[in-house]
Amino acid sequence: MLSSIKEDFKLNPLDCYFTLDVNQTRLATFDSLSGGDVEINVIKHNVVYSSGESSTLLIPGTTQYSPVELKSGFGNTKELYNWFVNASSGAYSDARKNVTITLNALKDGEYVPLVAWNLFNAWPSKISGFESNQYNVANVAKFSMTIVAESIERTDP
Repeated sequence: MLSSIKEDFKLNPLDCYFTLDVNQTRLATFDSLSGGDVEINVIKHNVVYSSGESSTLLIPGTTQYSPVELKSGFGNTKELYNWFVNASSGAYSDARKNVTITLNALKDGEYVPLVAWNLFNAWPSKISGFESNQYNVANVAKFSMTIVAESIERTDP
C-alpha cells in the first residue's frame, strides 16, 4: 500500500502519528485512524440480445465514501469544536472544508510524511468526549472525531 516507502525503511507502528490539516492549517494530531472505505455501487443491467440469449451486465455506479474516524488526538479543540458547531447548526457552506490527513513516521531520527489522504467538502459528524487521567504526561485531554467527506483521494507527499 505504501508504495513510496523504500525497501530499506522499516515502518514501526509505534513511531507513527497522523496530522489533520483543515484548509491547509494544522489543527490536530492523532494516534489512530480508521474508516475511509471507498466503494463503487454495482448496477445490474439485464440485457436480452436479438438471438434470444440474455445476460446481466455489471456497471459501475456511484462511489460512496465511509466516514473517517481519528482517535486519541491532541490539538486546537476550540477551532475543531467551532467547525462541528457550524455543521450542527445548519451552516453547511461554512462547515464544508477541504481536509488533509497525513501519516508521519520516524525515519533517521526525523518524522517524515509517508502518505496523505485529501478529503473534499468534509465536515465533522461526531466529536467524542474527552479522555484524560492524572498520569498523562502532557496533562491534556485526548479526543476523537469522525469526519465525513464527499470525496477522498490518496496522495504520496
